[in-house]
Amino acid sequence: MSLQNKKFLIIVTGSIASYKACEIIRILRKEKCEVQVMMTESAQKFIGKATFSALTNNEVLTDMFPDTPKAGLEHIEHALNMDAILVIPATANILGKVASGIADDLVSTTLSVCEQPTLFAPAMNYRMWQNPATIEAVDKLRNRGKLVLNPEVGALASLHEGEGRLPEISDIMNGIRELFEISLPLKGKKVLVTAGPTREAIDPVRFVSNRSSGKMGYAIAEVARNFGANVTLISGPVSLPPVPEIEMIKVETADDMLLAVQNCLVADQNSIDFLFMVAAVSDYQLENIEQQKIKRSKEELNLIFIPAPDILKSINGNIQGKTIAFALETENGEEYALRKMKEKGADYIVLNYANEQGAGFESSTNRVTVFSKSGKKIDLAKNRKDRIAKQIIEFVLNNE
Repeated sequence: MSLQNKKFLIIVTGSIASYKACEIIRILRKEKCEVQVMMTESAQKFIGKATFSALTNNEVLTDMFPDTPKAGLEHIEHALNMDAILVIPATANILGKVASGIADDLVSTTLSVCEQPTLFAPAMNYRMWQNPATIEAVDKLRNRGKLVLNPEVGALASLHEGEGRLPEISDIMNGIRELFEISLPLKGKKVLVTAGPTREAIDPVRFVSNRSSGKMGYAIAEVARNFGANVTLISGPVSLPPVPEIEMIKVETADDMLLAVQNCLVADQNSIDFLFMVAAVSDYQLENIEQQKIKRSKEELNLIFIPAPDILKSINGNIQGKTIAFALETENGEEYALRKMKEKGADYIVLNYANEQGAGFESSTNRVTVFSKSGKKIDLAKNRKDRIAKQIIEFVLNNE
């Protein structure tokens, strides 16, 4: 289930972290959600209405008694039509007000009237978070079914260290998904995905590559994100837009991709839970790359190719989590895929065919067979690549 077409009321209260609400709005808008912003008076001291108005393409609600016939009631009626309410950031003041039933301005009145699923993302000084009144307010809100996230521990605007930073964007987005009871089987997991082709230079203007569009790898990354994972996507040259909430690393050559994968493994101390090797990495690269453009002539042009790095084989044994390899074949697919899974030390391998219509490269659909090293197998009928991606991940999770 996605957040597409959901309507959100985002309430911004007075905190130095107010600007971070912009990133949540940007992500939700990319997910094709409708967003309406409401601000407290103190929030406007930290960030202007014009910023949120531009991001949402909607007027920002600030005044309980605007110069209209219905006054504040019009705003509250609008809020009642939203699917969920997000308070980002949530100060100690608003947590205490809502928990105590105080309704003395537009924001607190709206929160006292609206009964939609509500998320609070706190941000405050650590002593405020530890204040008995705040602790009691949070307990009250949670007992009433409201989702109150825990703030992050770290450096605060007051130059203190402690629990009070606004939760990470990924944690807020996962919290939003929880409001709609979206299953998050990968919550807290780290997923690394490679996608797209690589390019091996011949000279400054020419290269050798393949027809991979990157759609399958990007679909895997997006589904893993929707399942709650922290996703890093290493992408070769593609024409696809970045996926929101995902760390993107762009590469060009097989050497670049190998280095990026190795760096990710080192950075995460080999704690990647799932590695999806979806990229169509070049098998060969030029022995010598010409430094100047090769001029056309009547002579034959002979190029010497050498094997490109075998990324999966080179990192075999360095991953604590599961490795899912992909095999694109034109014949004897099952034989070659099973051999590759064994030789490369993969836990699963996904087979598809380059010469099958509506599958493989340059297509929005795919038909695959997934094999596990334990001997299990599933055939997935031709479908959209995002649906195939969901089925692949579910197969892996159900066979751990």
